Amino acid sequence: MKKIIIITLIMIAITYLSAETIDFIVAKVGREIILYSELLQQKNQMRAAGMLREGMDDLLILENMIENKLIVQKAKDLNIRVDERRINNAVENQFNNVKSQFPSEEEFFRELRNAGLLQSDLKKYYEDGLTEQFLRERLIQSEIRSKIKISNTELHEIYNEEKDDLPIKPESFELAMILRIPGPSKETEEIAREKIDSIHSRIKNNEDFAQLAQEFSECPSAAVMGDLGYFSRGMMVPEFEKAAFELNINEVSDVIKTHFGYHLIKLTDKRDSEVRASHILILLEESEDDVLREKELMQEILDKLNEGQDFATLATQYSQDEETKVNNGIIGVLSRNQFPSFFANELSELQPNHHSNILEHQNMLYIFSIYQAFEARQFLFDEITEELTELLYTKKQIDLYEHWIESLKTEIFVQIYADRLVSEIDKNDIIIKD
Repeated sequence: MKKIIIITLIMIAITYLSAETIDFIVAKVGREIILYSELLQQKNQMRAAGMLREGMDDLLILENMIENKLIVQKAKDLNIRVDERRINNAVENQFNNVKSQFPSEEEFFRELRNAGLLQSDLKKYYEDGLTEQFLRERLIQSEIRSKIKISNTELHEIYNEEKDDLPIKPESFELAMILRIPGPSKETEEIAREKIDSIHSRIKNNEDFAQLAQEFSECPSAAVMGDLGYFSRGMMVPEFEKAAFELNINEVSDVIKTHFGYHLIKLTDKRDSEVRASHILILLEESEDDVLREKELMQEILDKLNEGQDFATLATQYSQDEETKVNNGIIGVLSRNQFPSFFANELSELQPNHHSNILEHQNMLYIFSIYQAFEARQFLFDEITEELTELLYTKKQIDLYEHWIESLKTEIFVQIYADRLVSEIDKNDIIIKD
């Protein structure tokens, strides 16, 4: 990255030092000129950015530069103004970003000096580029993009014209699942509740909250005697926050349950819109027995499937995924590359009307089934409307842009000095407009 930045600085320096070298005009665009040094700079920048493709000669690069100048001049003629504050902020951000690529400010400014540049030169370079980019964007938006309208009839026409060349919808599969998520059993919850109630009783008997937090709390804050520091509304889970903000200083809450577990909260301070609190947390997590119980249930479900029972019925009965269980466990119609990545190999081997073994990921248990397979085919119109809209929009934008640029060339004086260009292009192919 640093190497690219140094190359860029050198290329910027070429522009600012061009007056000291032999230079000449290669094109005029209205009231502006394009120098040969600017053409070389543009070419070098494209090469450094990997944008200089094979077959892009000096003339093609020059024509692109002419188009940019036409657009910027037209924007200025239409009195399109730039947001100077936005440009200045962008310049500062870009300048600071470049500076941050160097180990120190000293090295950054040393490279600037080596390139023969001042800090103001670099900022001016960024300002010119960003201003041009902003004007170009505003004008193209008002003169081209805002005028593009797409009808449903046009979409059908382009679908019929292009459907043989459109991508083929790959083979796809109707995938369903049964999901079980091990969680704390009623017995596990009762044990955690008994533990927090016991601690609560000791607090009521005037034992020190901080010492009990340090000894029993299952939160990392136990290391600092349960202290959570100051917090405002919206920073804690709703149940915890509601209880904390209703307490008086030094008051201890009743037992509060959240998805983390059971809490006892002590308010220690208030300031403005913030409170400071300590807490004791007894986690509500599944035990090894709870996990084992869910795995045994999933094995029972798998046994029923192996005996021939209906997957959809079992998904409706046992799956804990509320969104899919009401639809016979169906996730959707997916191609192979849309399968969940962590089960892609297992799912790719499944055949229609078959089910997987029990699969596990992040402590969740799955059984998958493929209900149907669909052969690769052409996309139907309704399946590819979004892509067709994007395709038609792009085509219209290109056509409008080309016509608009041609109209600008008749409106704004353009002259190319073909005989001055160092190029292998046949000069007879160059059209000069006077």
